[in-house]
Amino acid sequence: MKSGIIKSRKTLLALLCANALIFAGCGAEEEESAVPLRTEQSEEEDAVVSTEEQKEVPSESHAQDEEVSGAVVDQKQEEIAAKPEEAPSEKGEELWRAQIRHYYGGILSQIIGVRQLPDGELDTSSLDAGFGKMRDNHFAVIDIDGDGREELIVSYVNATMAGMMEIIYDYDPVLGELKQEFTQFPALTYYDNGIIKAEASHNHSQGEFWPFALYQYDSDSDSYVEIGYVSSWDKEIADEWYEGQPFPDELDVDGDGTVFNIRDMGGNSGDYEDFKYNQADYEEWIQSFIGGAKELSIEYQPMEYESFADFTPAYLKLLADEAGKERTDTASDLGLLILNEDHFLDAAQNLLAENYDVKLEQPEPNFEEWTIGLKDGNEVFSFEALNAGHIGYAEEKVEDVTIFGIYPGISVDGAWEKLKDYGFYASSYPEVENCLITGEGFGNVSIWFSAEDNKVTQITVGPYCAFAG
Repeated sequence: MKSGIIKSRKTLLALLCANALIFAGCGAEEEESAVPLRTEQSEEEDAVVSTEEQKEVPSESHAQDEEVSGAVVDQKQEEIAAKPEEAPSEKGEELWRAQIRHYYGGILSQIIGVRQLPDGELDTSSLDAGFGKMRDNHFAVIDIDGDGREELIVSYVNATMAGMMEIIYDYDPVLGELKQEFTQFPALTYYDNGIIKAEASHNHSQGEFWPFALYQYDSDSDSYVEIGYVSSWDKEIADEWYEGQPFPDELDVDGDGTVFNIRDMGGNSGDYEDFKYNQADYEEWIQSFIGGAKELSIEYQPMEYESFADFTPAYLKLLADEAGKERTDTASDLGLLILNEDHFLDAAQNLLAENYDVKLEQPEPNFEEWTIGLKDGNEVFSFEALNAGHIGYAEEKVEDVTIFGIYPGISVDGAWEKLKDYGFYASSYPEVENCLITGEGFGNVSIWFSAEDNKVTQITVGPYCAFAG
């Protein structure tokens, strides 16, 4: 049996550097350095591919020492990606809803962590100049289109006028797809019949009436389509149109000095001759769309981690509860401590010392963040208090101690199967074998293991966030 996990501080630091990609800590600060955007995920996650620069993977990593072939890992990734997501009726409405919110938590993490949308750029000039904070923007999670599934509304207002936007995202966990349903300037009124009234960012009409467009939710395309646009011309403000065209008094039937241009799918162009409608025409037109509809009240939350901090933990705990129904050893699972304990390293050390006669030592006096756990004189456990904290488990299984159901000696296939039940899927970084994560946003977990002869030899687990520096 090998004598230990880590023999010196030098070796420890090499391990931490090699795994910097895998085990990024999950802080919630706005000034985090740029890291990879969301990439293609499987089973529980999305098919959105981002364009952010990828983190550099160190050339010397423990993954390169693995003897498990890439074909085994590729096969496992393909199996997870190919497995269709279960419908809400099969896995429960609560879990289905939690899965969607978990995904939205990843998007929100990306916005506040690296100031990026999953499918586009953000105007950060105001933030960079010190005018306000990211938290001055807002979001809401609500079934805004009435399809029975919650959408994510991102209201980004701390920007230049051109950079302000409100976006509706819809994540379909069955298809594993994220769709942008709608985006416009954030001066919106939502109605319960699927209509959105979107006011223009500037009044480019020839009157005091503020122009706006109407959008209607279309279930076939799962998006909002424009169904009309209205602007006005006030004689008192502009007696002549461009190229000297006079105000059309003959069309101003009600004599109030205002005519409207109402464009719909039939298509007026907005030219001079299209300003031909009176107040009564406008009222009839607008009432035909929103006459009996009620305005929806949206509960927006500040764009900060505290506003969605429960999204991912709630989802992972539901999965853990489901996965634990067939287990009798969950009380000795060190991975579950990450989900349930604020100080999971202390909890893990106390559990092992009190119940399994594990002796704890700090082999490097000048490196207090590193602790090892010895069982019968062999280094089996390790505890690293940097980068959000990580637990190592190697060489031999100690009684019923596991990490999310896996342990040294379990087959690689068996490890992947058990980890899937807890929401883990293959990391998108192919340079690292047998690296799995539960998601890329704040509050997730990463696990990496090495193997020999298709048997797991060393496991490392800890909190994870792709958007933390």
